[in-house]
Amino acid sequence: MKTAAELFYRRGINNTGVDRIIADAGVAKASMYNHFASKEEIVVTYLKNLRLAFTESLANAPMKKGPTFEVPFQMLKVTLANGEFYGCPFSNALVEMPDSTLVKEEVEAYRNTVLHYFESSVDGNQITASMLMVVYDGAFLNCKLNPDGNTVNIAMQIAGLIVKGQAAL
Repeated sequence: MKTAAELFYRRGINNTGVDRIIADAGVAKASMYNHFASKEEIVVTYLKNLRLAFTESLANAPMKKGPTFEVPFQMLKVTLANGEFYGCPFSNALVEMPDSTLVKEEVEAYRNTVLHYFESSVDGNQITASMLMVVYDGAFLNCKLNPDGNTVNIAMQIAGLIVKGQAAL
């Protein structure tokens, strides 16, 4: 899975064949197919693993008095600082496999995780959480176009303005 994850993220799902994963991972074809019946299953497992790791990171993020809207943005900033950035792996997967119900379900599960986190950070205000989600999505896209931590800083400033104005909503 580690090899598949790296290849999917770096090269893209459609540009990564199962034979390439098998060769790079150094596993037998039979072993691969004992664990996964199809490339779609590999992709869904990749996304699920990412979502679970993201959820765990959210849960383990240092917080002063509970969830804060900044945490997902800070995690994005760390991802950018780590080097190679190819955008949101969930959005990328949805673009590359738009007809896969299983991929759509995993992308939706990830987005619900982020949205619920934002909701918990703004006392359950669903409108504010939805606005934060739009800013977060935009930050990912802008970072894909221009992988710069300043983009995330700007997104966090916008998010801060939204949170400050939530009482008016």
